[in-house]
Amino acid sequence: MNSSILSTLLLCIHLVWSHSLAAQQRPKLTIVTEHLPPFQIVDKNYSVTGFTVDVVSATIENAHYPYEIQSYPWVRSYNLALTKPNYCIFSMARIPTREKLFKWIGKVTQDFNATVWGLKKDKKDIHSINELKNYVIAVNQDDATHIGMVENGFIAGQHLYIHKNSNSLLNLLVTRKEIDFIIADDISITHRAKLANIDINSLYRVIELTNLPLNFYLACSLKTDDSVINDLTHSLDKLYQDGSYQKIIKKWQPSMPYYTAGKPTP
Repeated sequence: MNSSILSTLLLCIHLVWSHSLAAQQRPKLTIVTEHLPPFQIVDKNYSVTGFTVDVVSATIENAHYPYEIQSYPWVRSYNLALTKPNYCIFSMARIPTREKLFKWIGKVTQDFNATVWGLKKDKKDIHSINELKNYVIAVNQDDATHIGMVENGFIAGQHLYIHKNSNSLLNLLVTRKEIDFIIADDISITHRAKLANIDINSLYRVIELTNLPLNFYLACSLKTDDSVINDLTHSLDKLYQDGSYQKIIKKWQPSMPYYTAGKPTP
């Protein structure tokens, strides 16, 4: 065998062995999330797919860490990532009250804002966030919309109806007369309506909350070693730089009609 070919072969074997050894020495990461189509889609067999799932999976695989993705209701996923070492969570909005609670890797979506939705048959003319304090808004417990609205002076039990199951917010809007609005985003609202068996055309966009951005991130618990955080951060950055992120967007574009070229449409 030609000596140069042999050298190349040996180098390849060494690289494969090195990556394998590095993976064995690296901690296994547990990645938690929730069912939030089209970002994260949990099927009946509990398999998790979706736009952000592809982004997170590529990030971790390219950093050569063993991992598993598990889906739970948001409150449980949040508490696991908050307290356990080598636990990470997505897609989580990065807001001031969470800043020091996690180690932040990077964005898995582009920026967009939360939006208030209501029923067309009960349409109300709303021009500012303060006007919403005259109504009752259903939000998910402990998610960015709940925390963000509290930070804007909204009070649970008075302005806010706190609910634990994000899948049934629209059902509350339809079936509970005391609920005037819900808060969601322009990307997932179509999927939420389908899941709730509600005609999307029966809803209207009340107001966009420009002071409540939903910048969805991948983040890890404070008990996760900084070396893991650095590796994942570099790996995610590379996805943006080498065009991989844009390819993932293109793949999922049919499932995200309001998401164009990485930025939500108005």
